[in-house]
Amino acid sequence: MIKGVNKRVVEITSTDHEYFEKAVLYVKADKSSAPAERLGEEAREYLGRIVPVKRKREIPLVFKLAIASAVLVLILLIIFLSVCVF
Repeated sequence: MIKGVNKRVVEITSTDHEYFEKAVLYVKADKSSAPAERLGEEAREYLGRIVPVKRKREIPLVFKLAIASAVLVLILLIIFLSVCVF
């Protein structure tokens, strides 16, 4: 049996994903009259929810504060040693 012959399809070819090169979504019959631009936007939004786009890793605030504290201690130690030696 052949099914879905008259269905509209949205194909996303730029997924920016490591494993998947494209996604094919079948449009519901009651939404098939929607404009192609709207269907494309909805498809990208849906794919963004199920396959998140790669994002740069954010350094947690705790690590940033720890690094800043370590640098500050190092600077103070260098200043202290330079004053004590001379």
